Amino acid sequence: ITVTMLTSALVIWLQLNHLIHAPLGYNTKNLYYVYAPQGQFQAARSLLEKMPFVEEIGVFQNTTFTNLSWSSNTISRGDKKVNLLLADLDSTAFRLYGLEVLKDYGLTDGGYYLNEEAMRQLDYTDKDREIDWGSGQKRPIAGILRDFHRVNVLQDVQPFAIRLQNNMEWPGFLVKTNGDKKAKIAFMEMVKDLGSPESEAKWFVCGLEDSIAETFEEQQNTLKIISLFTLIAIVSSVMGYMGLSLFFIRQRQKEIAIRKVMGSTSGEVLLLMLRTFSIPMLISFVIAVPISWYIMTDWLSNFSYRIALSPWIFAAAGFTCFIISLLTVIIQSL
Repeated sequence: ITVTMLTSALVIWLQLNHLIHAPLGYNTKNLYYVYAPQGQFQAARSLLEKMPFVEEIGVFQNTTFTNLSWSSNTISRGDKKVNLLLADLDSTAFRLYGLEVLKDYGLTDGGYYLNEEAMRQLDYTDKDREIDWGSGQKRPIAGILRDFHRVNVLQDVQPFAIRLQNNMEWPGFLVKTNGDKKAKIAFMEMVKDLGSPESEAKWFVCGLEDSIAETFEEQQNTLKIISLFTLIAIVSSVMGYMGLSLFFIRQRQKEIAIRKVMGSTSGEVLLLMLRTFSIPMLISFVIAVPISWYIMTDWLSNFSYRIALSPWIFAAAGFTCFIISLLTVIIQSL
């Protein structure tokens, strides 16, 4: 049971880590969304520029790459309606995201970069150079971007239209830091000092990596529960081995004494004890591996993006249990 629980906890942790740090098609490391309270945009920018851990500051508007905010426009294509997500970025924010431009047709006034999914849903080809919004409204296509996942890697790729511009009505900041863990707290303190109520400060600052991790809250809760039961299983197995080793030592006390009198060393007697307890440990490991493999294969099948069950995972869980058991027996034997 302990081997199975340890294997499950390790697999869930590895899968969570795999999902949170999966490549999404844009940069998330050390990036934060920071909104300034109304009328405090320039003051906020000035304060951000003075912070020692801030490396670059971009400006964005409308749809974020997290669940923070979104804006869209619906385009009718015959019987089909395409819901196109809209985002405005300045050149710095565009570079900080690290979006891959597959084709660049040349930036024009009011032009949009469409991702591959938008091109597919709109039935556009490389020859198309304008977006038809309907009612005679058209805008030039500046280029095509490689597809990326909004929110997390498990979300379907959504059609995006991204416009590069500097003048925005309700802009926010995309801030690149040097990785200092105090950055988020400093940003929240800044927006509070600029007039944001303390209860709303958390809505003004959002770390991209933190936001991705929050979308896997259910899996994180599962990991906590499994970890708790794993700890209980380990404690139970240690107590069991303590009882068994004490019983075995008392049962064979005379035999051990005779072996010592006949010249056996303490190390040889200890090896005898360890051999006795290693055999059931190995048997339990052989039983636990297929059970663990079946359970975790079934759990991982719920994810389209998942890790492979490597032999080292089972070996690590079995080795951990083996070491815990051996240490328990050795301490009691000595």
